[in-house]
Amino acid sequence: MRNTKFPSENVVQLKINSFDSGINTSVDKDLTNMNYAKDIKNFNFSTGALTEGIGFDDLIDRICEEQNSDLKRDIEAIGKIERVFHYYRYDLESSSRDDKIIFVSSDLKLYYINLYSENITLCSLRNITFTSLPVGVRYRLNGEDVMILSSETDNMVVWNGKDAAYEILDAPKISSMVVHYERLFATVDGEKNAIWFSDDLDPTNWTLSLDEAGFIELIDDRGALLKVVSFSDYIYIFREYGISRLSAYANQTTFSVSNLFVSSGKIYANSVCVCGDKILFLAEDGLYRFDGLDTTKILNNISNSITAQDNNCISSCYQNGSYYLACKYNFLDEEESTNSIANTILEIDVNTMKLKNITHGVSINYLTSIMTDKLSGVIALASKNAFCVSILSKNGCFLGVPIEKTYISPTTGVNDESKIKVLKRFSIYTKTAIELTIYHDNEVSAFNISGSSHAQTINTHIRFFNMSFKICSSSRNCNIKNLKFEISKNNRYF
Repeated sequence: MRNTKFPSENVVQLKINSFDSGINTSVDKDLTNMNYAKDIKNFNFSTGALTEGIGFDDLIDRICEEQNSDLKRDIEAIGKIERVFHYYRYDLESSSRDDKIIFVSSDLKLYYINLYSENITLCSLRNITFTSLPVGVRYRLNGEDVMILSSETDNMVVWNGKDAAYEILDAPKISSMVVHYERLFATVDGEKNAIWFSDDLDPTNWTLSLDEAGFIELIDDRGALLKVVSFSDYIYIFREYGISRLSAYANQTTFSVSNLFVSSGKIYANSVCVCGDKILFLAEDGLYRFDGLDTTKILNNISNSITAQDNNCISSCYQNGSYYLACKYNFLDEEESTNSIANTILEIDVNTMKLKNITHGVSINYLTSIMTDKLSGVIALASKNAFCVSILSKNGCFLGVPIEKTYISPTTGVNDESKIKVLKRFSIYTKTAIELTIYHDNEVSAFNISGSSHAQTINTHIRFFNMSFKICSSSRNCNIKNLKFEISKNNRYF
């Protein structure tokens, strides 16, 4: 009698102990390492566990706290808000700092609130209406802290926070501006090849002369001037296809320009943001880090998902070690959007250059940061069924309602795509309820897993050549980690 020999079972474990590798969309989905996701929405993965990502709290609720205020009703009556500015001044009479938030409505009128009032009310900046969206900067003029506002189609407006605002009729029509060594430097409408500067110590004086105001033309293949920033003792001029540096001190006769970087893709002006000791920005060919001299491409693993989009709807800001970029992002399970509004917020740690959050499902009109004793964070003009002036939080909710979170893996054949395998079981730790879906060839198996204080094991018997998985959560306070699949690579069961 001949003994029948059964092949020994070859069991392998596919472990994903940590999700901190994040996402990789730059290679084919069937070639990506399983430690990377092919798509993530609304999870924070920076700690290695999948936790709740960025949330959106109502800004007015945060400001008013326990006050019985009509502020929310009054702001809703304005309609959609298009821009928000933070302006502060030192009030000599009360020997205190006076912080204000300025709102620009969709009809381009200006409103403001005093953050430290006992009863915060909405006020109108009378007699000032723009015809295009303004930019703003704070400046100390004649011993007063003033707010300067201007646009490509309107006169410069100066407001000291208490008296009537007034216009500067001979100032250029400004699209971007920054204060540097007590001058105002600006890019302007029409003159896309020149940077303008005001008189020293007086941003309201634009008289052209060798000892007052002036402009410098930059004519080369780097294209139109888009944005100016003050950084590391210089003015940096971000242009359509490059970066130029202006050395500008008190005497304008000593101003000098040098060219530092040529880009193969167009730079998006509103992505340019000073983040401590570096500048981050987006171009048509990807994200960049700039240290004042050298430019380095970052996060190539997600470049394909951003650069495939028309990203003229961008806004950005820096807050507490993170660069926030509102942009259009191409997700695997969605068609490319034709809307001219950002559908995603990317949060990037500026020290590690790692992606922390990909927040989706909320339309973002504008981002800006604010930092006061009473209020600190990122203000987002956002909408999800309804428009909201919000401040970003870490609760993963939009106005108290949890945002749906998903993690989609790449496809794997467990290094043997030609043979049938068996997924015998998997284990996972999850603090709250999730749905884990296994995609095996042309079939789908879904498992609803309740939350637990310890890892759970689910027995299965799923045959496959290739498999992938998706994790979905609608829970608050989620924490998901230590995912492990046990797979038999012996097909003696069939």
